Amino acid sequence: MKTNTAWPRIGRMGLVALALPLMMGGCTITFDPNPNDGNNNPNDPDPGTVTIRVLNRTNTTLDPEIYVAGSAVTVSQLFSSSRKYTEFGVGTLGLLGPFGSDSFTLTCAEARVLGTKGGAFGDNLNNPDGTGRQIVLTQELVFDCGAVITFSFERSGGGFTTTFEVEG
Repeated sequence: MKTNTAWPRIGRMGLVALALPLMMGGCTITFDPNPNDGNNNPNDPDPGTVTIRVLNRTNTTLDPEIYVAGSAVTVSQLFSSSRKYTEFGVGTLGLLGPFGSDSFTLTCAEARVLGTKGGAFGDNLNNPDGTGRQIVLTQELVFDCGAVITFSFERSGGGFTTTFEVEG
């Protein structure tokens, strides 16, 4: 039994007939990869970014003390005042009210190293009620580009604690 091979040939000839004038006219056809990593979900973070969520699970004001570096740095270099990230929270001052939360997104190049000194808790942040634990996270060791990192600040016994979770 002979199969009909005319349709595939016609289809290929049609593609050549369409592409040939475009290429001769100097046109280039490109197909961009899906920016949502192939799953077509527009709510997923861009794989070229890192999203940081900050959760204040206490009934007091919080300075989460988030620091960001775009290159490999020591812990003391990371926690310099020039690397403190404050473009989130109340008035984009980097502060969260009681039970407040916020998030921000950085490019992967901006977020090579991130961390928190542990957060300062209290209504008078110049004389805080306490601090949580220091955390330092490094891209490609603890998280990858495209990740969502959640820092949680909460009470623990008579003090305060800081935890993190990495998704993606």
